[in-house]
Amino acid sequence: MSADTRVPAARSFESGADAYEAHRPPYPAALFDDILRRRSRRPGGRILDIGSGTGRAAIALASRGALVDALEPSNDMLKVLTRRIQHEGVADRVTVRKAVFEDLSPDARYDTVVAAQSFHWTDPDTRWSRLASLLGSDGRAFLFWNAWNLDPDQHDLDAVADVYAAHAPELPPDLPRDLVSHMWADGQIDEHPDVRLDDRITYDWNSQMESAAYLRLLATISQYAIAPAAQRARLFDALGPVLGEEVHLHGTTLLLVVAGA
Repeated sequence: MSADTRVPAARSFESGADAYEAHRPPYPAALFDDILRRRSRRPGGRILDIGSGTGRAAIALASRGALVDALEPSNDMLKVLTRRIQHEGVADRVTVRKAVFEDLSPDARYDTVVAAQSFHWTDPDTRWSRLASLLGSDGRAFLFWNAWNLDPDQHDLDAVADVYAAHAPELPPDLPRDLVSHMWADGQIDEHPDVRLDDRITYDWNSQMESAAYLRLLATISQYAIAPAAQRARLFDALGPVLGEEVHLHGTTLLLVVAGA
């Protein structure tokens, strides 16, 4: 993905942090338990959270006793992140810095790195070599993403597809598909000499919400956020009656455990 295609989508996170926190599905508790169980046990070691956003990973890990350095470039996300850290009582265990991954010193070292729904925003030309340098010979990175589909037993998926075809054919509908058996990171890890895939774990979950909440969830996704407002409004107006009063989702969280080669 080129810088030119990444920048407009990345800018979608310069606002809307409250909506992101309110409507994005959470990560499974077992994911964070697995990260802490598998991380290096170096005394006093801190966890680096790349693209911390509203702090979903940082706060979950700090609540379990970890020390976390949270990097986040968006002022709006930082505002929510700082508020949540105070509210959850973990301000003494989370250090917040306005920065991107590429701002880190070449000499920085972490035995544990996490990136929750964020590693695809890093520089594709340097991301894996930088990660390998951070981790050294015995560190581990935990990269994870949520994905979901509309439940085909609860929704008329042909009608959903027709709405998208009529109003927003370039936007991705949540129709059933192979969510995580292979993704962009798998191929890049396989091809890069500095890193290797140590493990690949999936966590399945289900979610149910009012249709209005689901549409607000869609609006937090970068492609929807940067779409023309009038087009997005037409799409959502047409989707509402097709979805019904409630939306049922099948979700999967993918965790990639990455080590230096």
